[in-house]
Amino acid sequence: MYEKVVWKGRFAVFRGRFEHTIDPKGRLSIPARFRETLKKRYDNRLVVTTYDECLIAYPYHEWRTLEERIAGLPEFNRDTRVFLRFFYSSATDCPIDKLGRILIPQPLREDAKLEKEVVLVGAFKQFEIWSKKVWKAAESSASREEISSMLERLGI
Repeated sequence: MYEKVVWKGRFAVFRGRFEHTIDPKGRLSIPARFRETLKKRYDNRLVVTTYDECLIAYPYHEWRTLEERIAGLPEFNRDTRVFLRFFYSSATDCPIDKLGRILIPQPLREDAKLEKEVVLVGAFKQFEIWSKKVWKAAESSASREEISSMLERLGI
């Protein structure tokens, strides 16, 4: 049985952390909880792009909202050009198949150092896909004190 999806405003929330594997062809099974969120609020389309040391997967609707914001950026601004070159240009449509999997293209897998073991991390309106090795290193580098300090700076 699926956990009931929690709604906040106009979007569904992705939360939780799940360990999965990528098969040799680059197919990754989306966690059932994330698929249920997608089914109830969105559809079977994801847009996946590089972000930080991982990949970030947006439901298509949330990606379109982001594109609307991008359209308002000053096109000759240096920050805009860098953003478009390294974040936007790597974006790839990754539809979810009938078995609940997406195919992650080889260049994206290489960018995020994805091998067999991965961690999918809920990140509110989207979710992240990490190499398990990279995730463990990032997780161990953030102290609880630093996280508390971040929450304070964010006003949470």
